[in-house]
Amino acid sequence: MQTIKVKHNVEMAHRLYLTSSKCENIHGHSWQIALTLGGEVDDRGMLEGLDFGLVKQTFRKFLDSNYDHRLLLNEEDPFAGSVLLGSGEDLPSLPGLQTFNGDPTTELFARCIGATMIHAFPMCPVISVDVWETRVNCATWSYVKDGS
Repeated sequence: MQTIKVKHNVEMAHRLYLTSSKCENIHGHSWQIALTLGGEVDDRGMLEGLDFGLVKQTFRKFLDSNYDHRLLLNEEDPFAGSVLLGSGEDLPSLPGLQTFNGDPTTELFARCIGATMIHAFPMCPVISVDVWETRVNCATWSYVKDGS
């Protein structure tokens, strides 16, 4: 088995609503996210027949469209609802808000990305996502297809 890896970054803020620590405050990171795909190399020398450019494009577009310059909040967080302005005008939500099922921890963020990548690259029997929220803190999510 061989692997290929693509990496991308997103600038994103989050808050851990269920945590009694400094992470309960809204704060941001320069997230580094790596996708590793594993499988067999075909007779053209390509992992599972995938074009490297397509892998990069798919992965990066997903991250940019859903997470870059966003605020990720637990859907149960009071700040995830509508915002009442001083004038009494009710806005639908905070600009850039992306709600999340549960607290948007690094671990759950990696799992969420991985779940999407399973559908994007179903031909790959091994998929892994590394999410670095800082230069020294990382969470990894891994998937191995049954029978691989």
